[in-house]
Amino acid sequence: MKFKKALLFFIALCFLSGCFMTPGFTFFDKKKTEIESIQKYDEEKNDVWCVTFQLVWNEFMDKMFNGEPINFVDGNPKIADELNKKSYTKDDISENSYYIESGKISKKLKKQIEKAIYEKFKEKSDILDLVDWSARDSYLFYSILKKDFNFYTAFDKLKPAPFNDSKEKVKYFGIENKSNQALYKNLEVLFYNSAEDYAVKLLTKENEEVILYRTILDKSFEEYYTYITENTNPTNFTKKDVLIIPEIAVDKTISYDSLCGKKIVGSNYIISQALQTIKFKMDNKGGSLKSEAALAIMKTALLPEEDSPKFLLFDKPFVMFLKEQGKEKPYYAMKIENTDYLVKEK
Repeated sequence: MKFKKALLFFIALCFLSGCFMTPGFTFFDKKKTEIESIQKYDEEKNDVWCVTFQLVWNEFMDKMFNGEPINFVDGNPKIADELNKKSYTKDDISENSYYIESGKISKKLKKQIEKAIYEKFKEKSDILDLVDWSARDSYLFYSILKKDFNFYTAFDKLKPAPFNDSKEKVKYFGIENKSNQALYKNLEVLFYNSAEDYAVKLLTKENEEVILYRTILDKSFEEYYTYITENTNPTNFTKKDVLIIPEIAVDKTISYDSLCGKKIVGSNYIISQALQTIKFKMDNKGGSLKSEAALAIMKTALLPEEDSPKFLLFDKPFVMFLKEQGKEKPYYAMKIENTDYLVKEK
């Protein structure tokens, strides 16, 4: 999955291996990163995206380059070109769901961020302890997104079963023929074209929408979401229908290494590290999302520039989006093709 496609519909980035080093500089504490489960961002295999990294990139552009695109002396990786489009901004999510801060690296800034996110979300940071707060001539751009949602009525817990013919069983929830019809108000069937092409929208008390799209096609998040919006023709869930959904648990830390160590055109700055954490879970009662992003820059010597019945069975690969009711764009997306992010039977 190329980032261009992932970004536009989780257009953010949602979400970290090794630390970038230059002579005399180590922005992130290597000893701390060595004990973390860090994944290098792979444009070909991105399966989870969140808007948080786009938010810090926007802040970086606005504060350091007057909103102009960020370009690197040796040319931009695809991810930079996509981020420069600002396809998502903080206007796409409610103010009570995010917090953004930036400033010169200092212990004072760390305490300021920690205090702010605890007061607003009652949360502690998963990413700030990776930062070397003694780094000199360095700046940090930080964002966090926190969402919690509850279905109107808890879905029934269903029997554990394989996912996509897996050997191991995972936990499921949903609606069976014997389920209470009160559960029907939890969802809308967006469309049902065939046994391998359908989508549902789960409704929540907080007006967050969980969109699940069952497909065998390998496309971008952008293409998936466009297809859903163009084919939506809502119908009600009926007594003859069946819904099964796996429980999900994501805990991922990502490093955007392709952005790091590159000289930025027209400046004496490089990105020393670009990190994102994503924690998402969903069960029969509801779900929660917590994502942080940190973009660190440092000064370098200024060098000359160079040229540059409907069976809604989500037991096979499917795509999921989260968006706020009334908003045009989603703020989170993921594709589930195996049991990596599913809750296994104990």
